Amino acid sequence: MQPTAWIRAAFWVGRCKDGEHERFVTLIQGAIVPALQVMPGVRSARALWPARRENAPPSIACQLLVEFASHDDLERMLASDERTAMRSSVSETLELFEGALSHIDFEVGPAP
Repeated sequence: MQPTAWIRAAFWVGRCKDGEHERFVTLIQGAIVPALQVMPGVRSARALWPARRENAPPSIACQLLVEFASHDDLERMLASDERTAMRSSVSETLELFEGALSHIDFEVGPAP
């Protein structure tokens, strides 16, 4: 049986403060995503930006997807010094934002 992959998703639910959207995007794309991409255990990281909404979804301003080959890799990233160092950039995004940041760890099911 093949090891199970994992995805950690971060959700910024709410909206950017007036006049802060461009700075928010630049911080996520220019600091947070590149920092995630080089963390221990991370296979890939990318930001998703809503382009169309259907059927009244939550007000997600941005979603980050961070992919791992295994649960052990996810845990290694969570415990890393690199993650601790990135927290100041995350805090900066929250200053530009009205809402909440939350995370969900997903186990990836097998391909059909």
